[in-house]
Amino acid sequence: MSNLKEIESQLLGTGDLRQNIVRSLGSSTVAILALYGNSVQFIGSGSLVFVTDSHYILTAAHVWDRLQSTPTLGITVTDNINHKFQIPVPAIFPTVFQPDALAWNEWGPDLALLRIPPELVGGIQAFQGFEHILAPPKPFGKVGETWVAMGVPEELAKLTQTHAELQISGRFVAPNPHTHGQHDYFDFEVDSSSPEMPTTWGGMSGGGLWKVWLYHSPEDGEINWYSRLMGVIYWEFPIKNGYRILRAHGHQSIAAIAQSVPPLFVTKRLE
Repeated sequence: MSNLKEIESQLLGTGDLRQNIVRSLGSSTVAILALYGNSVQFIGSGSLVFVTDSHYILTAAHVWDRLQSTPTLGITVTDNINHKFQIPVPAIFPTVFQPDALAWNEWGPDLALLRIPPELVGGIQAFQGFEHILAPPKPFGKVGETWVAMGVPEELAKLTQTHAELQISGRFVAPNPHTHGQHDYFDFEVDSSSPEMPTTWGGMSGGGLWKVWLYHSPEDGEINWYSRLMGVIYWEFPIKNGYRILRAHGHQSIAAIAQSVPPLFVTKRLE
């Protein structure tokens, strides 16, 4: 049976466990694009989530702000295949937390839940999974934990006017929690000093910060994991000594916006 040191070694290295975790979280992560006819513009990242009876894209409010003047939102739903999945912007019902000030700032609030039209959900679920953001934690005995920031750094994207080749990435991070006013936050460092690393993490806005718990499977004793979406990335600070700090809203803020979603009214004709 694997022990905790073996788990940590796998996570810190490039083993299958690390890759499988990122791949699993990527199934609920999307790149968000603005579509103007045949023109494509990359806007940011988001997470597919489920609240009560509806399905949403959870992202940053400033990502939604940039989308409102476009006719169509596009998201990635699979990899290694050219595709276009479109959602008409007028058909999206948004719930938004954004600052009262005229300018965006490091404290936000900067959160948006974009309700996906029900008739389009099946086409997404054929390839992607939706995270239940208000679900209680699972009761498995934990032997370790880690955190992963998911999103699409724009510097790693290959963009033309009509085509976007996007790389959904996962970075293992060590976030520091704190609060300010009514909202909770996580700050974490990312390395920008290496030539292989982006110098800016623009495009990660709206991406998810996930907590991953590791446990021994009760069936075969092997290491398995479960995850929970704990944050939404929305701000990057200037580089200092080769590192940037990124900021995410925390789970308390996510729960607050989820609980403020207006009910979906359904009209039924009486025969």
